[in-house]
Amino acid sequence: MDQETVISEVAHLLDKLERLADSGRRLPWGRQVLVDDEALRTLVQQIRHVLPEQVRQAEWIIHERDRIIGEAGQNADHIVAEAHTRAQALAEDSEVLREAQGRAQEVLREAERRAQEIHAGALAYADEVLERVESQINRMGDTVRQNRQTLKPRSAVNE
Repeated sequence: MDQETVISEVAHLLDKLERLADSGRRLPWGRQVLVDDEALRTLVQQIRHVLPEQVRQAEWIIHERDRIIGEAGQNADHIVAEAHTRAQALAEDSEVLREAQGRAQEVLREAERRAQEIHAGALAYADEVLERVESQINRMGDTVRQNRQTLKPRSAVNE
């Protein structure tokens, strides 16, 4: 489910919950309301079914971040191994060896720089996605708090 669908579904379910509370029978001696237990449990189950999707998305994002970081490390290792192989192949004569060592160092520095860029990019991407998920969850939490507030009896709000 996309973000808008999840928010819409949660809002719809909370509206149903509010209607269930409004349709319940008020007890004369307090703020309690009798509601249909089965209907209440069904709505709670439906809300729980919708909300974990966001949690699964966050877990997927973390997995993807780890996978991207792992790939970046593998790419860096491959580049370093390739640099060592090239350096060994060029090591046949001393002048070529000096050139190879200089080039190998340059390739190693470039490989490390590229690996750091890839790693930083993966972390930035993961952070951006997690920030969006956090924002979605916070908005959903705000909506839930607002809807819970509307469920409180008016006398409790005025106190």
